Amino acid sequence: MDRDQAPRRSSGLLPRDGVALLLPGMTLNGSIMPPLPLEAFAVDFTQWVPGLPDERITMGLYAARLRDVLARELLWRRQRRIVVAHSFGGMLALQWLLDTRTDDAATPRGLVLIATTAGPMFDVVRLRLGRLGGTPLRVGVRHLTGIWNRPAVTRVVKALLSPSRAQEGRLDFRALRRTTDLAVDLAGWRNTDWRAMRAYRLAMSGLDLRDRLASLTIPTTILHGTDDALFPIQVARDLAARLPNAHLRVVEGAGHVLPLTHGEVVVEAVEELLERAQEPKDRRQTVGGDAPPTR
Repeated sequence: MDRDQAPRRSSGLLPRDGVALLLPGMTLNGSIMPPLPLEAFAVDFTQWVPGLPDERITMGLYAARLRDVLARELLWRRQRRIVVAHSFGGMLALQWLLDTRTDDAATPRGLVLIATTAGPMFDVVRLRLGRLGGTPLRVGVRHLTGIWNRPAVTRVVKALLSPSRAQEGRLDFRALRRTTDLAVDLAGWRNTDWRAMRAYRLAMSGLDLRDRLASLTIPTTILHGTDDALFPIQVARDLAARLPNAHLRVVEGAGHVLPLTHGEVVVEAVEELLERAQEPKDRRQTVGGDAPPTR
């Protein structure tokens, strides 16, 4: 588990009472996110090896670890707290919020969910292979997960893609020459301990929070790209429909690594949530449905 030591921020006047928790996707770190208009810190698990039997590695385990990190984090005691969560980080954020929703000291004022799902993860993934005519060609991956997550297979793939461990936990994704979903995924192998990779998958495999989402009333913006290599847009629409105070913003041309390639959209979403966090509670309105596409 890793936490970025230096707060990440954009230029300009920062809200002194604001802070953003960045939860990057599986195999990624805080460098996947754009600079934001407030202080921010990232928490990732690319080097965390739970050391437990497979059946005990759940998203709830990760949520408990995150809760422990935040209990010690002074920045998280600020008033205007925003969570920006991508892919696995989004799943973790939902699990953590559902497990701690009665704790006002930990509850954020706003949530940005990017290219994520509430589960069941490996049932909703449809790997995008290309296009057939004008229609995306996608295939499911559930039938492959049993083989793909065997320790020997994961270890061999890691050795082939990343013979050296020198970059583990320290890769700067902003420095990549190519930022396609595939290129970033391959770079993620260099950034992640192979045992942590397995643990991520095990936690996601048992996740299904769909029936619990109605209790989450935090103002939420869901960002999803039309060219996401893992999740079809229907996954984001289903998530938005189940969260009572969420709206979906479809980002034209963005893939799964939307925070890296379309960072300005993430910044806009955070700024909007910060503005809403300043409004009196009785003026905040529930927003549903899709927002106009962002190009």
